Amino acid sequence: MDYFLTNKYQPLDENVLFASKIILELVNDKKHLDELFADYAKTRNIALSLNMERILYLAISFLYALGRIRLNNNIVMRI
Repeated sequence: MDYFLTNKYQPLDENVLFASKIILELVNDKKHLDELFADYAKTRNIALSLNMERILYLAISFLYALGRIRLNNNIVMRI
């Protein structure tokens, strides 16, 4: 499955780029990883599943690789 492309059969929340955008908007100063995932689920009005958590971890890895966030003991900080 290509997480960077979207089609009409795939929900928008399963796109890593879209999830990255929402996560970057949610991180203001410092936020714990679990709190960030809960805020994402509340913002998008979805239930967290194993598949959704995997996509959120991919989004966090993507943002970390771009240098937009920093991770320290499950604390996500925006740069």
